[in-house]
Amino acid sequence: MSEKHITILNTAMKLFAAYGYHAVGIDRIIAESGVAKMTMYKYFPTKTSLILDVLKERDRRFRDSLFAFADGFEPPTEKLQAVFTWHDRWLNEPSFNGCMFINAAAEYPDIHDEVHRIAIAHKQAIQDYLQAIVAKPLKKLRAQQLAAQLSQLLDGAIVAAQVMGDNNAALTAWRTASILLKAEKLEPDSLQ
Repeated sequence: MSEKHITILNTAMKLFAAYGYHAVGIDRIIAESGVAKMTMYKYFPTKTSLILDVLKERDRRFRDSLFAFADGFEPPTEKLQAVFTWHDRWLNEPSFNGCMFINAAAEYPDIHDEVHRIAIAHKQAIQDYLQAIVAKPLKKLRAQQLAAQLSQLLDGAIVAAQVMGDNNAALTAWRTASILLKAEKLEPDSLQ
């Protein structure tokens, strides 16, 4: 990727995260990224292509960061707690503006739309990661169900932080997750 391509992606990512996809126009992205209009269209022939690339890049960065952090922990309960701890840190960053994927799904509600499909793929990847963590101690069906529950707790925490300004949303979600883990006889080492 060229430096200008990365600059456009980073600028668009920052603006879309802060103001939304429909509210931010190409002219603003061009102005704030400091590139020529021809350069913009060389890399991104349409606004939709830019949005798709931004979401793909955000997904890559999000998962790389989350997985690198959580994979430093064992056993499964500590790894799951690390997922919630990572989310707590993210939700409390000054730049936090909610989840770009939840926001994309809201702005592009047709589930067949490419933008919405990327949002689904991101959320499914996180859920699959959670399922992989609990796959060994639990049977497949129960691991799928528990992963879906944990994923919904995380998404609820993200929305609570964005909408309500709840700085403790991820920790509250972890306390609820701990109850689910106890019910599965997966005792968290710390029920903060």
